[in-house]
Amino acid sequence: MPRRPGPAEWEGLLAEYKQSGLTQKEFVAKHDVALSSLQFWPYKQKKTKSVLDSNSTAAFLPVQVVASPAPKARQGVVEVALEDGTIIRVTVGSDPKYVALLVHALR
Repeated sequence: MPRRPGPAEWEGLLAEYKQSGLTQKEFVAKHDVALSSLQFWPYKQKKTKSVLDSNSTAAFLPVQVVASPAPKARQGVVEVALEDGTIIRVTVGSDPKYVALLVHALR
């Protein structure tokens, strides 16, 4: 089973491979690493570099926080509005069957 070098060692191995003049198969046999790993690491390095390059231009933008124009909801209260304008307010956790009966009775 081939050994599994870490990211830091792969950087060195890739640099050595580029200078070696060996084929991929020859290089992995010499260094006892998987061919798929040798093929994967240049892709991973390129992708990581691309992400780092695209993030290098990132900057914080100014943000202004303003109060919400919506009225504050009452905490722990649910409102049921009927078609005729009647509003029923019940506390969160009320028995749904009771609320359904109440709505039915008021229609």
